[in-house]
Amino acid sequence: MVDVDSHPVASPLARQRMRRAALGPGEHALLGLLVLHGGAGYGYDLARHFSEQSGPLAEIIRLEPGMLYHHLKKLARDRLVTAAVDEQTGRPARQTHAITDAGRQALDRWLREPVRATREIRLDFLLKLFFARRLDPALARSLVAEQRRVCDDLATSLSAQRDRLVEASEPVDPFSRQVLDLRLTQTHAAADWLAGIARDLAG
Repeated sequence: MVDVDSHPVASPLARQRMRRAALGPGEHALLGLLVLHGGAGYGYDLARHFSEQSGPLAEIIRLEPGMLYHHLKKLARDRLVTAAVDEQTGRPARQTHAITDAGRQALDRWLREPVRATREIRLDFLLKLFFARRLDPALARSLVAEQRRVCDDLATSLSAQRDRLVEASEPVDPFSRQVLDLRLTQTHAAADWLAGIARDLAG
């Protein structure tokens, strides 16, 4: 993994862009939640969405409070969120976390990009779909359509790889073919699932 902050060539602006590009599912989920909360929220309120009994988001991803605040600090360093202390009489102060314009742009870019590997559908794509459906139904339909195209292209590529193995003049390790069979089966299953999602969104 590239150490962004010690990169010998990258300018400060380039380093910032590299950090933003390295956002993980947890950070993107927090950006999405802040938008759903009207642009700002307390860490405690955000954390409830990731608990076992909170609802559909927790079925995709779980974040312990310590990791959640770690992600919020990273987002603040990248200037994708801001943090302000709210003083309360007779009660501990609380921090309000607010998404910035740059944070909204980062979230929008992420929501518009399909994932490139079938294994990423279980987490990354489901998160994208969760937020896209709640923020913009048209965006959700577009995301699903793009993801279907990616799966179709991947299935075509995997099928071609398998055909080359079958037709190879030299003996091929059966395990290599079995791995390809698994990946192809998973990709076809994902494509079928996406077709069902597309029908639901169209209705």
